[in-house]
Amino acid sequence: MKTNKCLIVVAMLAWSLMAAAQWPRGLQAPLEKGAFETGQYRNLFVEMGYRPNEVEQKLKEVFNDVFHGPNKVYFEVGDTMGYVSDIKNHDVRTEGMSYGMMVAVQMGEKDIFDRLWRWAKKYMQHQEGIREGYFAWSCKTDGTRNSPGAASDGELYFITALIFASNQWGDATGINYKAEAQHILNCIQPKEYTPEPRPAGFGGFGGPGGQEQSKAKMYLIDPETKLITFTPDGFGQRFTDPSYHIPAFYEVWAKWADDGRSDFWMECAKKSRELLHKCTNAQTGLNGDQCQFDGSEMQMPRFPGMPQRPEGAPRRNGNNNFRYDSWRVPMNIALDYEWSCADAEWQRAYGERIQNFLYSQGIDTFVDQYRVDGTLPEGNEILQAGGFRKLRHSIGLVATSAAASVMCSHDKRREFIKALWEAKHVPFEDGYFDAYYDGLLRLFAFMHLSGHYRVIFPPSERQFNVGHLSATIDTGAGGKILSLRYDGKEVLSQSKMPESFGSTFWTSPQKEWNWPPVPEFDKYRYRIDEDDDTLTITSSESAKLGMRVSKRFHTNKRDQSLTVRYSIINTGKQARKVAPWEISRVPNDGWIFFDAPVEGITPAGLMSFTAADGAAWYKTDTANENRKINADSKGWLAYLNDGLLLVKKFEDLTADAPAPGEAEIQVYVNRGKTYIELESQGAYVTLAPGERLTWTVKWMLAPYSGEVPSAKAVKAVKKMLKK
Repeated sequence: MKTNKCLIVVAMLAWSLMAAAQWPRGLQAPLEKGAFETGQYRNLFVEMGYRPNEVEQKLKEVFNDVFHGPNKVYFEVGDTMGYVSDIKNHDVRTEGMSYGMMVAVQMGEKDIFDRLWRWAKKYMQHQEGIREGYFAWSCKTDGTRNSPGAASDGELYFITALIFASNQWGDATGINYKAEAQHILNCIQPKEYTPEPRPAGFGGFGGPGGQEQSKAKMYLIDPETKLITFTPDGFGQRFTDPSYHIPAFYEVWAKWADDGRSDFWMECAKKSRELLHKCTNAQTGLNGDQCQFDGSEMQMPRFPGMPQRPEGAPRRNGNNNFRYDSWRVPMNIALDYEWSCADAEWQRAYGERIQNFLYSQGIDTFVDQYRVDGTLPEGNEILQAGGFRKLRHSIGLVATSAAASVMCSHDKRREFIKALWEAKHVPFEDGYFDAYYDGLLRLFAFMHLSGHYRVIFPPSERQFNVGHLSATIDTGAGGKILSLRYDGKEVLSQSKMPESFGSTFWTSPQKEWNWPPVPEFDKYRYRIDEDDDTLTITSSESAKLGMRVSKRFHTNKRDQSLTVRYSIINTGKQARKVAPWEISRVPNDGWIFFDAPVEGITPAGLMSFTAADGAAWYKTDTANENRKINADSKGWLAYLNDGLLLVKKFEDLTADAPAPGEAEIQVYVNRGKTYIELESQGAYVTLAPGERLTWTVKWMLAPYSGEVPSAKAVKAVKKMLKK
């Protein structure tokens, strides 16, 4: 019995140590770079102390509540279609349909995505006329249109979700997602139309007063301000809705829509961020449901017969209050912060400002509608929902205010995250229940805080094939060479443990950055430029080093080799000394050899090198410590294992050319029998601001059989080097 108790204690200790190693301790500092650049996402629930499998299960439950549970809002129609319904209003809205598509593509639910798109295209999207490409914002559940006009946020989400679907699933699986997105993008450009006459006093599609105009223009994005309209028609084009502003979505369009308007979309992103500065209250962080294009409060037009507002009477236009649409703004700004980080300083301050205000109202009691100065609305200012005109502590706002935590540093964020985690999505005591809007915002917030609301990039792996040789480069995770094969046989380490697989590139000397490796070079995404046989990828700038890295991959048909030309660019304002450094991980099996005297390998005796046939040879072995040697070779390094001979050719350096404490060749052996790093470095040079160095490594791989060490193996290497 004592033994069992000891085993339990040991097991618990081991589990605790494993948890400490795998999970972050406490909430981390806010982001400095966005996911467009890094491809990295925080899981704030895990940072709070919730277990990863617990978080995944919770997210699955919240998703199922919306799409499959007893209070679901998603319904399938026949074998190929489906819709998301605003249950309490008995209709289908472009808001919910496009939200559903975004959730589906984020969660990898292709069938749900395709069903929703087919329904939206068939029943909601106009296929001809002045509204071609736009979507009727509300339909009955049988597809009959309640209103032909569009609500601009639907188009915003449809386009972005379709681009993500194209990136994730391609365009040859039954729906050409990118073509559908491009069609909408083309249709939302300004186009002339003849307005429809309207009854006097109606401010709708034809404008007030009912008189027909000769010509007008329809557009989703106001061409003068470059801001999204409330509705793309004669009335709604005169103002905007702050909750429609998601600048990062425009960056998605700029990167992957391929519609020739990239610069325009980036300018739209910039203008949206500026608008959010103007329309959010400087003390409370609150914003109105709608606002003018300059960010000021709505000035609703006076129609004939409307009474004058008494002199000195307070303006009580409910559209200027923070209410249902406005809930989305904190989460939208959080998304822009997570993905782009282009307005990080303001966004971090905004996140804390709005959380501070809501916290002052009580973390469990803040209501869902306020005037932007933080006072409570009265009477008809309170927007009704589901037949009720009442202020509530709504889970939709609990969710979006919690999502803002990703921008915050203050301790209050913990309470917002905990409040969302523990909130129950159940009916209020008076029977009011919103499965649709509250449910979708709750789901989006859980996706945000668990790191599951992501930029969906095109496939990051690029494949090179030349003769018997094939190479795989991952542009999305440090630009590593993931695989090098000869007739399908692998030579590089395929361990998926961090820092132990594939081939990467660092700057030397290591003392300039210590550890871990600079993430911009070793971990983050690279920008891609490619043609038929050449791939050039470029890292983001390392602010720490003031440098950027570029890699150019090219295959040679004549000798079936892969050439990598590395560049280091000084992006800083001062001259810097630096050297290039390639690190290739291989299994801890086989032989490593190169042309160098054994007595020159340092530290002496650390690894068992022997001299034979004009080379220094090392047979892989096992030790309880990490080991690393330096050597001055003759511009090549070879690895022989399992019938494959890998040869890397690079510049032969003089003994004084490498960085201090470094060497032309280095071999690192990880403790145990896990992996080995074959490392080579170029000359240590001074780069002036804006200057670059280039350094080339040629990779060759061929079958080999025969004894080793042997003159035959050395001869095989020298034959490959001459090609």
